[in-house]
Amino acid sequence: MGEVGLIKYTRGCNLVIAACTMACVSNSGSPTGTGGQTAAGTGGQSTGTGGQSGGAGSCAPNYACTPTAPSSGDYYADCVARVNQFRACVCLPPLVRWNDGESCADQDAAYDVANGAHAGFIAGICPVEGSAQDECPGWGSATQVISQCLQQMFAEGPPPTATCTGACYQMHGHFINMTNPRYTKIACGIATVNGKVTAVQDLQ
Repeated sequence: MGEVGLIKYTRGCNLVIAACTMACVSNSGSPTGTGGQTAAGTGGQSTGTGGQSGGAGSCAPNYACTPTAPSSGDYYADCVARVNQFRACVCLPPLVRWNDGESCADQDAAYDVANGAHAGFIAGICPVEGSAQDECPGWGSATQVISQCLQQMFAEGPPPTATCTGACYQMHGHFINMTNPRYTKIACGIATVNGKVTAVQDLQ
């Protein structure tokens, strides 16, 4: 059995695994794992802003946002649009679709099926890996990834404090990654093996 649910990884100045939770959330949204492990390298741990509002004027963050998922049939376009829906919910600008990173994201997704979550990203199997990666391993379809997995990632937030590392990041890391105001582009990747979909989102 492979991992099922949502997995996140953030790359620091040096190699740092901020969190890698095995089978933490199932397709039904129920916890199925026993908790994640944290392994730190020599670099500083990644910190997040918790997706706090980066906008101005009358925009108020809506952390309970449940927008209707896009369903154009183009996974890559829908993935970018979906993440940008949630960024808009917390008053952040949209990410640009990172076309040049999509081939690498596809390779990561395929590699991870056999080697474990984030294996391709950690190993740097292609030259255009991003700064952070979220992952949805073992889902039933690309549609479920877009409508359910990414929604569950957003539902992790906001974290209780602006600086959120270690155990805090394990609980809120997907939200932190997708709403990080420092990132400007996203590459989505996907692989289907034995009827199960593994999808990654590389952020830069």
